[in-house]
Amino acid sequence: MLGTERLEIAGLLKYDPFRSDGLTGGQLTLIVSDETFARLTGITDYALLMIQISADVPDETVEAIRQLAEENGWAMTDRREQSTRGTYLAFTACVYGFLGIIALVAVLNIVNCISMSVTARIRQYGAMRAVGMDEQQITRMIAAQAFTYALTGCVSGCAVGLPLSRLLYGFLILKHFPYAVWQFPFGRLVVVFVFVLFAAAAAVWAPARRIQRMSVTETVNEL
Repeated sequence: MLGTERLEIAGLLKYDPFRSDGLTGGQLTLIVSDETFARLTGITDYALLMIQISADVPDETVEAIRQLAEENGWAMTDRREQSTRGTYLAFTACVYGFLGIIALVAVLNIVNCISMSVTARIRQYGAMRAVGMDEQQITRMIAAQAFTYALTGCVSGCAVGLPLSRLLYGFLILKHFPYAVWQFPFGRLVVVFVFVLFAAAAAVWAPARRIQRMSVTETVNEL
């Protein structure tokens, strides 16, 4: 009900199209047809025109539009300075740069752990080769260890990271942009899993090559 008028709501927008941040500020904005607006307010000579221009439009063009609007009795408001695209791009660059550093640390951690594990068990691998185990079987053992380590880390990271991601999203995004919706990052998780699998494969290659180049006696006598 609006006064004495009964209106039927046909849809609800996620954000306020008349504000740069999309917040309503506690105000109610109704978007209705010309006939309904005239019936509710009694005003028949009101209109709203919103123009979106590209970034390379010169100020002269905007000034010409302003003069044309004022000559016809219109009021024009220029809101180009309220654009948040630059802030969004800077924030995105910082986030993905931080993720790149984390990815590099993850690769180094996986490679270092597998290399240290192979070094610590070099005598055991030598004994296995002495009793008849070939190079491919030892490589498969190292690969099984590396992929178990990598997949266990992925599962543990998802168990902790997904709830934390949703919590931070609600604290940093939903608090300022209530219309935003947290979505399960399925595509990003696929990228992470593929990246970790490649890192595990790279971690297997160097230790396996080192063992393959050593003779059985060298492997047994390795400190």
